[in-house]
Amino acid sequence: MTAPVAGTTPDRPLVRTWLYAVAIATGLAGAAAVVHQVTGRFWGDLGAYRAGAVAAATGDGNLYQASHLTPDGIALGFTYPPFAALLMQPLAVLSMPVAVATWTVVSVVALVAVIGLVLHQVGTPDRHRPATTIGALVAALPVFAVAGHLQVGQVGLILMWLVLADLVGGRHRRWHGLGVGIAAGIKLTPLVFIGLLVLTGRWRAAATALGGFAATVAVGFAWRPADSAWFFSGGLLDTDRVTGDPRTVLNQSLAGAVTRVADDPTPGFVWWVLAAVAAVAGLAVAVGQHRRGDVLTAVLVCAATGLLVSPVSWHHHWVWWVPALLLLGGHAWRHRHRTATATTVGVWVVLVASTSWVLAAPGGWDLHFTGLGLVYSNLYVLLGVAGIGVAGWRLRQPTGPPRPATVDTLSGSQP
Repeated sequence: MTAPVAGTTPDRPLVRTWLYAVAIATGLAGAAAVVHQVTGRFWGDLGAYRAGAVAAATGDGNLYQASHLTPDGIALGFTYPPFAALLMQPLAVLSMPVAVATWTVVSVVALVAVIGLVLHQVGTPDRHRPATTIGALVAALPVFAVAGHLQVGQVGLILMWLVLADLVGGRHRRWHGLGVGIAAGIKLTPLVFIGLLVLTGRWRAAATALGGFAATVAVGFAWRPADSAWFFSGGLLDTDRVTGDPRTVLNQSLAGAVTRVADDPTPGFVWWVLAAVAAVAGLAVAVGQHRRGDVLTAVLVCAATGLLVSPVSWHHHWVWWVPALLLLGGHAWRHRHRTATATTVGVWVVLVASTSWVLAAPGGWDLHFTGLGLVYSNLYVLLGVAGIGVAGWRLRQPTGPPRPATVDTLSGSQP
């Protein structure tokens, strides 16, 4: 597929791909709205976003005192920078079912854009890309990180698209780095990618990212000065607002793994050591992959490193499994590698099967694991460490042919 040229008819396979994708997104959105309307459950994070947007829109009280009360009696507060609440202002005028439907469509569209970008990057032939895109979308939806993301109404798919479109698709453009800066202004976790830009010597992009992030902070201070002062003076470090007990199986970070192994909600000094080692090793592998020309792998390794060292990485933060699976599957397809194919399928099965984690809390064994339960409860952590290890091992192999440099749209057009 090629990008439409001005004055010509758009590429029909590309149009068909988006029509199918929008149809799937619309169907999911309609079903989500009905489920919420009937049950009043789920989409808790979206409810917290909406509560924050409403509080900010009315100007009443502290943005970080607003909360969404779930049917289980859990109060979910707004935990992002004020700039995020500004972007989420449209939610303040939407009913919750409409907000659920709208957010679902936007999230699925972002996922499709990510899939199209990665398929181009791994060298999927144009003639195969429409069917592969829709097939990958259907396969991605039951992955627990994605299904959980859609079910709580998270923002991670949009942030992932911003980062990949910037670092992978737009790295030769003038404003390279801006997408990362804006993503970090919405949710702080993408700041880890600025570290990757610095370590790989992309000083202009790093400065652009920092400038973009600083601009979001400035906008937040101009709009909600008191809230901004509270958040950036220490409120962002209040992990109690994020989780009550880090041992929960849904916290797939090194801190969560350490607390589950020790059966102690305080990770302590061990976590600091492991996090430091993981950060150094992960970023070193990411830099090595970038230097050999594999920018996509570098970004994915950096993402996994950030998720591992974060104090709390919820299951739905791991939507980065989708581009990782596409990268692994692309390698298997290019080299007709049976082991890589079996590995891809096996990892996909594990990621889908991890949906069983939702039974942990009702079953009464969420916070206490022993024996094989410790393996089961740390699957994403173990897979993340293994993925970084494999990427590091591949640095010893000869560099293959260069991959496509950039991608403009789902069509994979070059700038």
